[in-house]
Amino acid sequence: MKRYWIYLLLAVSLLVNVGVLAGAWFQAWRAQGATELAFFGMGHERVPDYLKLDGTQIERWHAMEKDFVKVLNDVDGKIQIHREHLVREIFSAQPDTSVIERERAAIFTLQEAQQRSVIEQLLKEREMLNARQRLALADLLLKQDPRSTAGAQQLHAR
Repeated sequence: MKRYWIYLLLAVSLLVNVGVLAGAWFQAWRAQGATELAFFGMGHERVPDYLKLDGTQIERWHAMEKDFVKVLNDVDGKIQIHREHLVREIFSAQPDTSVIERERAAIFTLQEAQQRSVIEQLLKEREMLNARQRLALADLLLKQDPRSTAGAQQLHAR
């Protein structure tokens, strides 16, 4: 009878572990495109259709986006790691302010580099787009912030 309970507890333990691992995998899988979704409101692969790029532009777009999106997601992953370290340290039994500051500074540095990279990428993309496509991309980016009142109408005024 005792063996039955041991096997049952082992099976339950294994199921819980598998559930935790599956949950962690699912969260990581779901977050893979989170940066670009936040940036464009859609996967980057749909943006060329939205902008109505021609064949030459599509080739250039994909060539430019390939490395950019990978770097963006890689940096986002690094930011997430530092964020987790920061939160764990803040809520630890005895928070170390030097560790908290180091993690905060690392996040800031990564976010600043990411911002510069995004701006450089947008400037490159701007050069290959016609006026209508630039307005469409600017409008798409401005719509991502629900508090924003800006849109293509304000861009026309400039």
